[in-house]
Amino acid sequence: MIALALALSVAVAGGPNDLDLPRSMSLDDFKPAVSVPVEPAAPADFALFANLHIGIAGCFDADNPAFIFGGGARVHILPWLGAEATMDFQTKQKVEDRVSIFQVPFEFAALFYPPLELPLRPYGIFGIGFTITDVTIPGNDKTDLNLLFFLGFGAEFELSPNLLVDANLRFVFAQDPRNTGDFSADWIQFTVGLLLKLSK
Repeated sequence: MIALALALSVAVAGGPNDLDLPRSMSLDDFKPAVSVPVEPAAPADFALFANLHIGIAGCFDADNPAFIFGGGARVHILPWLGAEATMDFQTKQKVEDRVSIFQVPFEFAALFYPPLELPLRPYGIFGIGFTITDVTIPGNDKTDLNLLFFLGFGAEFELSPNLLVDANLRFVFAQDPRNTGDFSADWIQFTVGLLLKLSK
């Protein structure tokens, strides 16, 4: 009885309008109290490029430098990491005016980009590969397959979103061809080329 009396007194004191229930609900009533912003998707770092380049190289024991022309592919994997595969052709070099050497190197490299916000994008490069080496000695012509490794540095400059200019310097250490005495096949090379973007 006491509880019933209290309920009736509260109802009478509040008035008839307090007992009205909402007859409809709007969509605003279903909105969460705190809205969480949606992060935009990060752009993909992966980019594939075709590579054409020319340059100059010189064996440490050669009498004259060689010209280089070649091509390959380069891929940007992460903002700080890339990879490259190239094939080059070198013109013949003379050694002691009697021996000529002709090389076709195949090189596979990793490129490391420092986190710099510059128009010019420098990188360090390290890789391995092999070279088809043809050595011509008077009365003898030998072709060998020699392993190599190299290191160096370079830089990329963006001409447009789909075209880059690249320049790099490499120090290449190769196995010496057989039966050529104390001839050293190691060389240094500098190339300049264009990178054409193939991926979107």
